[in-house]
Amino acid sequence: MSAARFEGAYAPRGTIALQQLRTEPGPGDSVHCRATLTVGQQPLHLEASAFGAIGAMSEMLYGLGAGVEIVSLYHQRDGRQVAAYLRCERDGRQCWAYGLADTGDEATVRALISAANQLHRQSA
Repeated sequence: MSAARFEGAYAPRGTIALQQLRTEPGPGDSVHCRATLTVGQQPLHLEASAFGAIGAMSEMLYGLGAGVEIVSLYHQRDGRQVAAYLRCERDGRQCWAYGLADTGDEATVRALISAANQLHRQSA
């Protein structure tokens, strides 16, 4: 399978796209995340605090009505970047999703958004 075909299947472009993600330490072990997402053509600036960037992005996606549950998660180094592979579920449907970024957290956030896009498309 070519890289383009793989990305089309497991990291498809969809209604939701991550433009920017910033995290800063919060109280205790929490982090405060600020994200700019494009939903359709509209840029949204969202914030959430949680025990990690993945939890914060999950909260943001649920707020948009596009939440998914992570069933399994795997990280792998891909050169200088980290690849995240997720098995996600929504309303009894599951999919595999993929994300690639400089850190494991950002790669997982990208895969989480890919899963939200795939599972939203399946329900439409």
